[in-house]
This record gives sequence, C-alpha cells and structure tokens, in this order.
Amino acid sequence: MNTWGLSADSGVPTEEASALNEQQRSVLRCLARGLADHEIARVLAITQQQVAAEVVAILRALDLRDRMAAVVFAHETGIIRLPLPR
Repeated sequence: MNTWGLSADSGVPTEEASALNEQQRSVLRCLARGLADHEIARVLAITQQQVAAEVVAILRALDLRDRMAAVVFAHETGIIRLPLPR
C-alpha cells in the first residue's frame, strides 16, 4: 500500500470529481495532504508548472475559489481519507 494514499480514490467519486482526470485527482489528493507544489511535482514526477496548471484546471472543473476549497472538497467527498488520530 502506498503511504501517500495517492494510488486510487478512497471514496466514491462524486459527479464533480468524475469531471477530473486521473492526474488531476492525484494532484488533488496531494493538495489535500498538505503538499506544496514542488513536493507534488516530485511525488508525481511532473514539473511544478504542470502542477500549477492542474490546480487551475481542478479549480475550474469543480467551480472552486481556491486551493483551500479544493482541500475541503477532497475531504468532504472522500477523495482522500486521513487516518483518525489515536
């Protein structure tokens, strides 16, 4: 199992999330885990410019205002699930 939780969606994709391609969902999962653009680029083996372009595409596709709204969306829709604190 991937410790980053990036290999597949954790929850059932919502209609909005299905508008994203696989790379956009991967970027969104990284964002929701708090990674910076340079970290996302390294994890996904893409450039920082590609990360920035994907973030813009995610925000447009989901009609979200900013990255924080995308993070909230990812958590609320189950795109990622963080472990519960013990």
